[in-house]
Amino acid sequence: MNRLLTILVTVSASALLLLQTGCSLSKRMDSARQDLMKEYQAMPEWNTLPQKRISWQQAVAMLENNVEMQQARLRINKTRRECERVYRDLIPLLDLGYYYNSALLKSADNYSTNSSFNVNTIFSIPALTQLPMDHYCRALEHFKAEKELELKRRELLAKLWQYFNEGLLEQQLRAMEEATPANQAADLQLRNRERELRERERSQKICQLLNNYSARWVLMPETAPKINWQQYRKLAKVPDELTQTQMALTLEAARLSKLGVGLQYLPNVHLNFYSPALFSVTGGTTEGFLNGADDVRINLNIYSQIDTRLDIWSQWAEAEENHKLVEQELTQQMYEYRNKMELLLDSWKTYDDWMHSTQAYIAFRRSQGACDAQSVQEIHQEDLALQKELLDQAKKNLERECALIQEYGIPGYNN
Repeated sequence: MNRLLTILVTVSASALLLLQTGCSLSKRMDSARQDLMKEYQAMPEWNTLPQKRISWQQAVAMLENNVEMQQARLRINKTRRECERVYRDLIPLLDLGYYYNSALLKSADNYSTNSSFNVNTIFSIPALTQLPMDHYCRALEHFKAEKELELKRRELLAKLWQYFNEGLLEQQLRAMEEATPANQAADLQLRNRERELRERERSQKICQLLNNYSARWVLMPETAPKINWQQYRKLAKVPDELTQTQMALTLEAARLSKLGVGLQYLPNVHLNFYSPALFSVTGGTTEGFLNGADDVRINLNIYSQIDTRLDIWSQWAEAEENHKLVEQELTQQMYEYRNKMELLLDSWKTYDDWMHSTQAYIAFRRSQGACDAQSVQEIHQEDLALQKELLDQAKKNLERECALIQEYGIPGYNN
């Protein structure tokens, strides 16, 4: 009777634990929600954050904390573990087991109480012919993840460089606005408000990029490296090494798809190792390897499926066609890439020539002077209009510069 009570108590406790787990779901969600709201309410107001100036080198170092960078590194770690797992599957597994049998009622005299404890091993090498292919594919995934991290770092570097130069253009715009008196106080208030909103939006983007919200980061544009279109003229003759690697990975994936189909024609080899329990105790009797190894066996299974329905042949034909199509797509991409780079550099050169000629014209008009107040006013208005146009075109040119930085990095800088 005591044994029956013990079993009933154990089962009841397990059932209560399961019920408690189910009933506590809403409580757990509510607790998690409250914790998040506490964290949210503890966040300081944006205007209360201290302003901190940050140089280019400091910002680049903080880029490593970017969420997307961390995700890319997680993928590298995952693919590395997957690559190592191919050969870890060859390590034998160990199982621990306990068996107990007893009658619940005293009247059940036909059943005897007994128990046993076992330690078993499982050793299996399935598909020996597939192991090299699996390892190569996972190593390729790991290599791809490493290159994707480099691409992501360069992408974020280009975005950071854009923010630095936008800050410089914003300083120039602010100086120009201050030199232009507002017609009314409302106009001045509106201008200042728009400027504050632009600065706040850019500052929040910088915090998100750096994944650091402890301050209102003020970038120092003078510390950023300078670039010009002539630096990229030689680089743009061929795609960057990272771009070449990405194209090679696409081609290699198509080749492996075809090779994987071809491997289906090879015979499958399965090797299994059977043994008695490593250690077994039943009613005081010890068995397993401690009692001899007469029941150790090795099972080798080699078989090959004949492609009577031509299913594998059809898959091979499709993979072959896809491989040729991928080659054609990459060729097309290379043509488009060359044209894109040429147009990008030509448009940047056109902008550069226009910028220098406009600046020279502004300097010339200022040097002419004026004979009366009306002429002074006209020259001043024309000067402001040209300065505004220079700033607008400089913002548009940032897109060209960022595209080249994302492709080739910053010349002379460790990308």
